[in-house]
Amino acid sequence: MSNKFIEYISRLTAFHFSLILTVSVLILSIGIVYLIAVVVRVQYTEFFLFVSIVLPLILTPPVVYILLKMTKNLRYYKEHLASEIEKNKEKDLVMYEQARFAVIGEMMANISHQWKQPLHTINLSVISARLSGYDEQKLDKSCDIIEANVNYLANTVNDFLSFFDKKSIQELKPLEDVIKEIKNIYLLQLEEAGICLKIDLQNNAKDIRLALSISQVILNLLANAKDAMQNIQTYKEIEMQFIAFDDYFKIRCCDTGDGVAEENIYKIFEPYFTTKDKTQGTGLGLYMSRQIVKTLFNGELYLDKNDRSCFVIDMPYDTNCRLEQR
Repeated sequence: MSNKFIEYISRLTAFHFSLILTVSVLILSIGIVYLIAVVVRVQYTEFFLFVSIVLPLILTPPVVYILLKMTKNLRYYKEHLASEIEKNKEKDLVMYEQARFAVIGEMMANISHQWKQPLHTINLSVISARLSGYDEQKLDKSCDIIEANVNYLANTVNDFLSFFDKKSIQELKPLEDVIKEIKNIYLLQLEEAGICLKIDLQNNAKDIRLALSISQVILNLLANAKDAMQNIQTYKEIEMQFIAFDDYFKIRCCDTGDGVAEENIYKIFEPYFTTKDKTQGTGLGLYMSRQIVKTLFNGELYLDKNDRSCFVIDMPYDTNCRLEQR
């Protein structure tokens, strides 16, 4: 039933609608009964006329009542559905912002780690320059060191700004640039945790261009892998595979941890579910990562059933994921 028809019916009063429908059914009934009598070659008597008049008068009121009820219910459910959709959009937006703020907190910690060594080096270079006794060669060397470290700090800032800039989340970048930015943001933290990050680009993965929003998904996967190996005393490694197939792109993130516990397999993508202490995790990382993959990339994020320490992303080639043939 179309929306225009529902709106038209809603404007009519029950009496007018009942009257129009009764007259319409009555006229049709008389004509149909007459035609049937002619076709089957039965004499059209007063009895047939009586039946064709009385039946519509008896049946039309309850039919009108049911139809009006259905119309009101349809309007109610339509309004209720629109309201629920709007609430869900608002809820998703709130959760997305919560997830971003949680990542911002982590990234701020990363910035402090990233900047300590360069700032220390700059400080030593300034001291060296002051003690050089205006030796031109030593001054040039100190200036080169300072310039290199300042450029490093500036690049780090740009990487963080691009990550948090909402306007740039759909900007397409080569996969290699995305990986470089992620390394600049997170590699030092992994190294301090004693974790080796292995990047494996297969097939034509170097020709992939992705929307920058994939960075948040990858960072979430890396953070989960890091947390999964927190209590591991043996060799710790995260391997990220980027594989370009003919019609879709695959990302695998695997770690040497114990994997997701069996009882949590069906809970890990639920919002606010976390195995960490509430003060250490929001439980939104994997949920929002899956939403980003679904909404922006028309893809799927899931846990590998054969290896519960591996998360997999499958993305078809589309607006935000392209295979550029060189």
